[in-house]
Amino acid sequence: MAPKDRSYTFIIAGSASSRLWRLSVPYSVLIGIGVFVLAGLIGTGVATFHYGRMLLKVQDYTRILSENNSFRAENHNYRIQTAQLGEKLDFLETTSHQLMNVAGINSEAAVGGVGGFSKESYSNPPLPANGTLKSIDTYNKSVGVIEDRFRVLDEFLSEKALIEGVWPAFLPVKGYVTSGMGRRENPFNGVYSENHTGLDISAPYGSPVYAPADGIVIFAGVREGYGKMIVLDHKFGVASRYGHLSKIGVEVGQRILRSDILGYVGTSGRTTGPHLHYELWLNNRPVNPQKWIVPLIAGRM
Repeated sequence: MAPKDRSYTFIIAGSASSRLWRLSVPYSVLIGIGVFVLAGLIGTGVATFHYGRMLLKVQDYTRILSENNSFRAENHNYRIQTAQLGEKLDFLETTSHQLMNVAGINSEAAVGGVGGFSKESYSNPPLPANGTLKSIDTYNKSVGVIEDRFRVLDEFLSEKALIEGVWPAFLPVKGYVTSGMGRRENPFNGVYSENHTGLDISAPYGSPVYAPADGIVIFAGVREGYGKMIVLDHKFGVASRYGHLSKIGVEVGQRILRSDILGYVGTSGRTTGPHLHYELWLNNRPVNPQKWIVPLIAGRM
């Protein structure tokens, strides 16, 4: 018998006494059933595989969607904060520019507006690639300019504070000026004129003489014409001299602070009466104290 004509008989019995059932199934039918079952198993496996991949993709999609929503919210907050930062930088840039103008410092051209917070920027924020990132780059440049500007201001104000600290800001004795700086008639004989290198400030004998600025005593003794004399070095090329004293209250090398007592008005040296001879020197040349003290005082009013 050819294989395709063969058949298989299956005997089915419920129990020993029950009737036997015989089922003859051709070989070709068995082959068909086997192929069907195998195809079903393969199909089920493939379907299960694709279903599993689909579940993974759904999970990935859900995760990506959640992360994307988080990124959107975070990016939105960044844009709002960036806009607010721009407004603060605008304020700082404007303030620094105004301070430099007040201080009289020539600064580079202003950066100009670099943003700002508004209802429009909140409701319709720019895309990150076109807005926020570009704004951050602009803000970084603005911060650099502002930092440089405040550094210049800090150096300028620090130097100005040092200069003002050592620059004589008032007359060293309470009295009135009897003789200014420049050519004058000789007070002893009136025959010829002489060059007066400072101010003569009339004050009662023994009146305290105050240091008009911080400094260091570089001379304290007797000098011809000046009598008992004190010389202070105020740094930055500024020095001051005090002559005709009755008593010297400081010594060489001593550090003096503004308003410290240096000595007392007297008549030592070449003088016609009690007064203080006060000189102000700048870069080894005498200058008129009245021309320098008045603008400084006026600038503080």
